[in-house]
Amino acid sequence: MRLAGCLLGILFVQGQSLKFHPNASSLVALSQAAPVNATGGKAAPVNATGGKAVQSGQEGTLGFDVSKMSVKQLEPYMWIIAAFALAFAVLFELFHRRFAQTDLSVQPDCGAEHHEQQISSLFAGVWPLVKPFFRQNSAWGYVSAISVIGTINLVLGMLIMVWQKEFWDTIEQKNLPRFWPLLLDVMFLAFARIVLSTYSEYIGMMLSIHWRRSMTQWLIGLWLQDKSFYRQQLKADAPDNPDQRIQEDVRMFVEQSMMLGTGLVMAVAHLISRLPMLLLLSPTYAFGQFYCPGWLLYASLLYSGVGAICAHQVGKKLIVVNFGLQKHEASFRYDVVQIRDHAESIALYNSEATEESRLNGRFEWIVRVWWMLMSHTKRLSFFQSFYYQTSAIFPYLLLAPSYFKGQITLGTLFMLFDALATVKGGFDWFLGSYSILTGYRATVDRLSNFVQALEAQDSCSEVKRMQSPGDAVAATITELNVALPRKGRTLWKDAQLQILCGEFVLLSAPEGSGKSCFFRAMAGLWPDASGEVFLPEKTLFLPQKSYIPQGSLKQAITYPACASSFSDEEVMTAMQALGLATLEGRKLHEEADWALLLSGGEQQRLAFARALLSQPELLLLDEATSALSAEGSLEIFEMLRRPGSLPKGAAVVTVSHDIDLLKPVHDSHYVYDAETGGWAVAGGNKI
Repeated sequence: MRLAGCLLGILFVQGQSLKFHPNASSLVALSQAAPVNATGGKAAPVNATGGKAVQSGQEGTLGFDVSKMSVKQLEPYMWIIAAFALAFAVLFELFHRRFAQTDLSVQPDCGAEHHEQQISSLFAGVWPLVKPFFRQNSAWGYVSAISVIGTINLVLGMLIMVWQKEFWDTIEQKNLPRFWPLLLDVMFLAFARIVLSTYSEYIGMMLSIHWRRSMTQWLIGLWLQDKSFYRQQLKADAPDNPDQRIQEDVRMFVEQSMMLGTGLVMAVAHLISRLPMLLLLSPTYAFGQFYCPGWLLYASLLYSGVGAICAHQVGKKLIVVNFGLQKHEASFRYDVVQIRDHAESIALYNSEATEESRLNGRFEWIVRVWWMLMSHTKRLSFFQSFYYQTSAIFPYLLLAPSYFKGQITLGTLFMLFDALATVKGGFDWFLGSYSILTGYRATVDRLSNFVQALEAQDSCSEVKRMQSPGDAVAATITELNVALPRKGRTLWKDAQLQILCGEFVLLSAPEGSGKSCFFRAMAGLWPDASGEVFLPEKTLFLPQKSYIPQGSLKQAITYPACASSFSDEEVMTAMQALGLATLEGRKLHEEADWALLLSGGEQQRLAFARALLSQPELLLLDEATSALSAEGSLEIFEMLRRPGSLPKGAAVVTVSHDIDLLKPVHDSHYVYDAETGGWAVAGGNKI
């Protein structure tokens, strides 16, 4: 294998030195070829003394003068290289899968079935994604600026074509006086193109970041509105990894949209500008023999059309594979983040080996999908390489007969080369962009499914939440039904509950009965719930583990309100009331990851400090003192009962297992009634 690698490297280097680039200059050399001698070989030029002229810089890297050799002499090398390429391909296909280091017989889930059901055409779902941004006037300002620059560039291209025709006619006529002014003219054209191209790219980058910001803000708004971000994770068919869709998929969508959109518009513009020229300048006789006006256009269209159809048939499975790759990449990244977020628990369990095995196993799915991607990409690359290699000689095949028969001049030949290449390039846009299109479609699918899931979220919860009328009643729950979203089992049926102003109510129920789900239904979070809930305008829910954002200590305590809403003195007073004296030594504006620095008990005390600052009319506590000691829990409730801690008439509802501990500091106690699926007074009748 090492020997084969060395041989391949040598042949590649030598092949680079012998590479033949088919361009217009090769036809010039062909038309001005040296005379053929009597033996059929090309006569070498001679110097004034009759000897052969020595041309510096012509010695090939193979140790002989390549300029003195004919194609006939090089044919053995061509056959050797072709045979080596074929042998290499066969051997590689036979043995390369042994180096995969993974089980390729296991087919990864790429979400193909769901993917094909949701998306029926290549660009389905694109317009709903771009519409919010392009409703803004600034978006069309950027597009207009890029369009104007693109139009000027098209005009420059036409001028360069005209210049090119005259330049090569001048070369053919050996007109030196006209040669130098033409070089000066092209410098002005080149300067204009450099300036316009640079600013076109810069304005495109401005458009890209503005578009991405607008789309990111739109998706964040959809994701966070009406508690969708929470309810989505409870659904079995919820879109995976919303973080990846908002961050990575949006970036890819904007970049790919601009790349494909700009390429498509330029391809169409080039077609419009070059088609008339190709029709007018096209030789009347095809291949110099058959009468067919405009035949260059028809040949180019036929060639490109067949290529596009074949490319789609060869590479269409790349769409599904790209979709699956993004899915597994996002899942792997999510698992890594989970380890970071739960680092303490993992370290205490000494489960590093388990997590390492799980992450490596997750990454193996990425490897398997990547091998699928490699396989399909290889097939598409084979076809694209074949297509572009044959298209390199396509203009010569079409135009060489007309040129050699004197039907067109050298300048016209170059102009036709340019027009034909531009027109064919426009027709080839789909084929050349197919690899990008497959990834683009996967990105569009993921974002479209995400948006559709968020927009359909409104009908998930049927709980009617209304403002409590006040007076003596703080909150009322009427006929509240709660069920598990994925299993469908009913947890609560026609539950009734009334909370009086100033009342402290204790709720208790066995594990698994769904008391936390009951609270979530009251808050409007639970997707499978129905009934009526009357709550005060200022209601605060404190879960067992409160969210503590990164930032300053003051921001952590005042959350979700803005830190500037409270003075430092107010925050310090709340901290002192909750026994957070150990934090007083820290600066309120010191930034840190407080969720990692604070203990579980300190985090729960911090949550109650938020309650003191926000002054709710109804405080709902879901195991909010579970991390505190018995003395600490009693201190909290005694503090809440102290006049001035909460607004006058504020009610507190507590869900807890510590019945014996907390019952003395509450006015009422309700328990779960398994027979009715509702609440009942402890030791009494149902409500």
